[in-house]
Amino acid sequence: MALMTLLKAVSNKDKVVLVDFYAEWCNPCKMLSPILEKLTEDSSVKTGSGKPLDLVTVDTDSEVELAQQFQIRSLPTVIAFKDGKPVSQFMGAMPEPSVRNFLQTL
Repeated sequence: MALMTLLKAVSNKDKVVLVDFYAEWCNPCKMLSPILEKLTEDSSVKTGSGKPLDLVTVDTDSEVELAQQFQIRSLPTVIAFKDGKPVSQFMGAMPEPSVRNFLQTL
């Protein structure tokens, strides 16, 4: 996924887009990914602003330049984009209630 492809994916005005920077070998990533997938696939889960969610995943091992452009230093890192701009982020695996709380801040 090139930068332009990612920017196009996050420029959706109707949704908040979560970008999950992960790696296959990362155990915390393996814990967080199913939570993100569950929450973004559940249409009843909304952000604090009432916008629905979308999820984009970026494998940092195959997308090294993309990870560098977003200054990813720790995995997993999730960056939330609203109207094409990064508005918030968190690093590390979090339990589902904490991820839900994060979504309420968006």
